[in-house]
Amino acid sequence: MVRALRTEPRLPLTALSFDFVTSILPGWHTTIFPPYFVAGAIFGGFAMVLLLLIPARELYPNFKDLLTLRHLENMAKILLVTGMMVGFAYAMEFFIAWYGANEYELYAFINRATGPYWWAYWTMITCNVVSPQLFWSRAMRTNPVVIWIVALLVTIGMWFERFVIIVTSLHRAFLPGEWHMFFPTWVDILIFTGSLGIFVSMFMLFMRFLPQFPMAEVKAVMPQADPHGHHGSHQHGGGH
Repeated sequence: MVRALRTEPRLPLTALSFDFVTSILPGWHTTIFPPYFVAGAIFGGFAMVLLLLIPARELYPNFKDLLTLRHLENMAKILLVTGMMVGFAYAMEFFIAWYGANEYELYAFINRATGPYWWAYWTMITCNVVSPQLFWSRAMRTNPVVIWIVALLVTIGMWFERFVIIVTSLHRAFLPGEWHMFFPTWVDILIFTGSLGIFVSMFMLFMRFLPQFPMAEVKAVMPQADPHGHHGSHQHGGGH
């Protein structure tokens, strides 16, 4: 049962990566994509949770009794570990292309770092690999402002990761006649901004109308939930 619970969340991410792996396009045809996508999902997911959790914690002061700095520090540690896993995957992409002696594959990755979209690649590296290294310091891991800024950078970096995977692999195909640059249309911009607006609206509605914490978990950590303490106070009251 535990093995199934640990495996099932990885299945859709692994299957999604197969959409890229089964193609012959340089930059997509690599076997590291399944674990790469799983690690990236954990990395980006924790960053998004922190990005929303910290402002909510400040807007609702009572949240600080349930979401302590210890929780934020532990999540920052997970960001640090998964960030290093993602950075390792970035490095392995270059190694696999070099070791495989596939000149098309090697060119695709060199083009990412030095070609027309170099700015997107190095933004991705800076946000996803460099910024989480701040969490080696406990002072940084326990500072909500620093954690929120790093979470924001990671979220931006994960968006650029998708941009790098899709755009930089497609803008240089096998034939030079197929080489082109990507320019977003007004439809692309509206879809992007609209999706952000819908997400923020749904999150605010959730915060307004639904309980943010499961009542059963809250009751379990209350002092009254201690059977020994409650039983003792009850007996003490009965003695009077």
